[in-house]
Amino acid sequence: MSDEFQLVSKSEASTRNTARAIARFFHPGDLIVLDGDLGAGKTHFVKGFAEGLNSADTVTSPTFSIANFYRTGSFDLLHADLYRISSVDEFNDLGLSDYFDTSVVLIEWGMKFAECLDEYLLVSFGMKDGNRLITFTAKGDRYDLLLDRIRTELC
Repeated sequence: MSDEFQLVSKSEASTRNTARAIARFFHPGDLIVLDGDLGAGKTHFVKGFAEGLNSADTVTSPTFSIANFYRTGSFDLLHADLYRISSVDEFNDLGLSDYFDTSVVLIEWGMKFAECLDEYLLVSFGMKDGNRLITFTAKGDRYDLLLDRIRTELC
């Protein structure tokens, strides 16, 4: 991981607004890994992200379905949750990587299989003083540049 920055989110609405504000910077082939405890705000982030791309689809947690697709005007969002996936073989057998080039991909619990992912933006959710602390970290040159744009937008 080469570069990162943090911001504080004081509410679910703030988390959604953060994602909504940066969604326009992403295009098919981009990968966002969402990391944090249960209830940390990962799915709220995806809800805001989908709203930022004008998706009319209802965003729900894919914990049991493993993956959900949401339509935007020009491409799909792939929202996956790897919480129940236990091995690299099981991850590979899902075939999610078949959609990586044609969708913007957001993966909850993706750090479990980070060794399978070359480059991505990591969005980590933690707590600080009763508020969510969101940390954005770039892995790879492509995401270093994207992180600079996001930092400019949010800070």
